[in-house]
Amino acid sequence: MQEEPPAWPDWRDSAAYAPLLGADRSLFAWEWLRRDCRYRSAAARALWGRASRARAPRPEAFGLAAFEPPHLAVPHARPVWTAAAHPYVLRAVVVSPGATEDRFALDSVRSFARVVETGTAAHLLLSDGLRSIRLDAPAQAFAGGPVRLRYLLEGAVSAQAPLLALRRLLALCRDRRFSASLHPREARSRRWVLMLRVHDALAAGASQRDIAAELLSASVSGGRWRTPWSKRCRH
Repeated sequence: MQEEPPAWPDWRDSAAYAPLLGADRSLFAWEWLRRDCRYRSAAARALWGRASRARAPRPEAFGLAAFEPPHLAVPHARPVWTAAAHPYVLRAVVVSPGATEDRFALDSVRSFARVVETGTAAHLLLSDGLRSIRLDAPAQAFAGGPVRLRYLLEGAVSAQAPLLALRRLLALCRDRRFSASLHPREARSRRWVLMLRVHDALAAGASQRDIAAELLSASVSGGRWRTPWSKRCRH
């Protein structure tokens, strides 16, 4: 498998960033991570065997259970965040089978599923590319067909994020689709998209004046800018 170069959007193309307006915050976090040169270097060594004298960091150093190719953007990326990095991870253990209707069947949501096995744990991501649900269980928990799970929640505050993950999981299992009410659009998504576009513009060599004119308004790029060009024009 050959490494593919990171495909950054053209910062002037608003349509290229449009999918992010419906993405959850874990995917905004991915968009920032895949732009990190340290992550791109570590992922290249791990995924494509790029030679290096330095020992490659493990994915956990970046908050992931496994490396995700950095050229994959939303909605194509499927980053599997660790519980330490992402509080919306529901922990579970396998218990006696019980009633059939009480068992979790991965096949029923297979089109959304990615499972990463790491030692004694199975990390399950259910995602449509914009919304996601994370579940951790013992190794091979999802490898042998439907299982009955006991969900682990604790604390008056700490339980709130995984409890929401549980509600989202139950809704997905029931309806075979992500619940719009349980996955509302991020209130700050437009601001976060703007921040990403500014980052990409600076990385592309755009001036602050160009960025302001493109992303804010042409009126803000007038003669009030403190640049050598504007100073010469005042004399």
